[in-house]
Amino acid sequence: MELTYPINLIGLEDDAATGDVLTRYGEYLGIWAFIKDAEKETGVFQFIIDGESEPLFSEIVGVLSSGMLTGFAMSRLCRSIHDWHEEKDQA
Repeated sequence: MELTYPINLIGLEDDAATGDVLTRYGEYLGIWAFIKDAEKETGVFQFIIDGESEPLFSEIVGVLSSGMLTGFAMSRLCRSIHDWHEEKDQA
């Protein structure tokens, strides 16, 4: 599997609702999840650190029918994970 991005959400391209989060170098950071509301109109991306039960980061998608909003939320989540990982490595 080619890990193209600094932060990769494994399974997202296959429409999975959850999957692993890996760095470009294959380092496992935790899991991501995408949870839709009961009406499937909104949703939230979450990142949960390996070994934790509560999300460290969450990004809301206000309108699921908008692929652009979903993409923005995913991008913001990946940026937050990347920044967190970079800070953690510098400490």
